[in-house]
Amino acid sequence: MNASKVGAMDAGLAAVLGALAGSVATIGAALTTGWTQREGVRITARSEHRSQRREPRNSSYKKFITEASRLRDLAAAFTVAHAEFPYETVDSVFAGRCEIATRTVQETWVDVALAGPKQVSEAAAKLERLSNALAFRILGLHRLVSDESRMLTDRALDGIKDVIAGEAEEFDRTLDVFVLLAQAALDDDGTL
Repeated sequence: MNASKVGAMDAGLAAVLGALAGSVATIGAALTTGWTQREGVRITARSEHRSQRREPRNSSYKKFITEASRLRDLAAAFTVAHAEFPYETVDSVFAGRCEIATRTVQETWVDVALAGPKQVSEAAAKLERLSNALAFRILGLHRLVSDESRMLTDRALDGIKDVIAGEAEEFDRTLDVFVLLAQAALDDDGTL
């Protein structure tokens, strides 16, 4: 072959290879652009979903905390160490207020449990169970205190009061944990 044919062949091959390289680069750029756009849409959709969930969560958490705080404040009377606990304060009005507060905790915990996330739901379920225990014991104590023919000694009443105090303190600690978990859930923007 002569030198001009080899040069022409090299130029033609170079042109074909250049066109092929350009095509591969264009396809690569198109794939990268498509992936980047798809990821951007996915991130935007996820962010929008979290945003839409935040307000209902905020509302249900706030209502639950308000109701649980009401019960915590009522039960706090048992945590104060009195030499002579004023059992006469555990009257029908006080017992009724505790029962209503417990009922509202029970009514609002379902919304919190459904709103999630899991850790918040678990803490809400624990508070609901503790509220049941508190109400049951406070109502029982009220019946014992209001019974004129009661056979319990002051020492036995103090024992019941101490059990209620322990449950009230656990309720208080669990409510504090719930608040921190709820704050973390509301602050989660999905970037972690």
